[in-house]
Amino acid sequence: MLTSSPRRRLWLALLAICGSALLCGSLATGEARANDCAVNNLWQMGVSNTCNGITYLSGTAPTELSVSTSASGGTAVSGWATSLIGATKGVYGSTNSTSANASGVTGIVNVGTTGSYSAGVAGFNNGTNFGGFGVYGRHAGQGIGVYGEAENGFAVSGFSPNNWSGYFQGSVSVVGTLYKSSGAFRIDNPIDPEHSYLQHSFVESPQMTNIYKGHVTTNGKGFATVKLPSWFGALNKDFEYQLTILGHAPWGTEARVWDEIAHNRFTIRTSKPNVKVSWQMTGVRQDRYANAHRIRAVVPKEGTADGRYLHPDLYGKPLSKSVVVLPGMRPRSR
Repeated sequence: MLTSSPRRRLWLALLAICGSALLCGSLATGEARANDCAVNNLWQMGVSNTCNGITYLSGTAPTELSVSTSASGGTAVSGWATSLIGATKGVYGSTNSTSANASGVTGIVNVGTTGSYSAGVAGFNNGTNFGGFGVYGRHAGQGIGVYGEAENGFAVSGFSPNNWSGYFQGSVSVVGTLYKSSGAFRIDNPIDPEHSYLQHSFVESPQMTNIYKGHVTTNGKGFATVKLPSWFGALNKDFEYQLTILGHAPWGTEARVWDEIAHNRFTIRTSKPNVKVSWQMTGVRQDRYANAHRIRAVVPKEGTADGRYLHPDLYGKPLSKSVVVLPGMRPRSR
């Protein structure tokens, strides 16, 4: 038979080789063959397309790949790295642009009225080990690792029911007014630093009060002048004074503010010479920022805050009566 002849078999082998060469030549170096990499090399919808090579899509259009879904609760693009080892990435985006507003990954919610807890970018870490991140941001230079902006809401919000809602390892700068329910410093206890903390509450005041203190000894005539920094008068107003006599001055020795503050100094006089006096004084801020943002002792609750509480549990109220309810909050969250 013709098909069994050596010449016929050689002709079929050459034909197969040529066909394979044409097929391979149609794919650029490094590009993946879609589907099973062998059957038809076509990307098929609705089936699993597998291959060990990389699939490339490149061009000059403003958007090279656009994927959409009309399904309720659908996901237009899903990336899943299934390896259990290595620094795998479900989705990776990068850009080489040096222009302003360039981004490796951009997420947008394109509706005017959004549902609760909707997010342009959402990050979830379902691991329970310490040290993971739901969202991680880093800048290699002098930029910002994570930035938040909101016209009328919270630019950045954090909540943890059992740990810190925010933790900063380093100095913190607030260009504005800091509002808090309470405040304290916490350090390693100087007499037991390994096993306990030492905590002190902040000193609070309904005014923007500054506190100054020191010691001075009057001269042979019973006078002493306290010199203050050059910026003192520009910063402070409405002064209050306290004087305490120290040491073994005779009983009945008196001390008073003889001349009040003028030109950043004031004078103390004692009824006996060479008396050591401890002085303390306060002033109220009068700088431009303080004058423009004076603290109000009582502020009415407005809008949705009216009728609600910062700490509803302390008043026997349910969590739904909280001024702000964040995702994950539950009763008795600390």
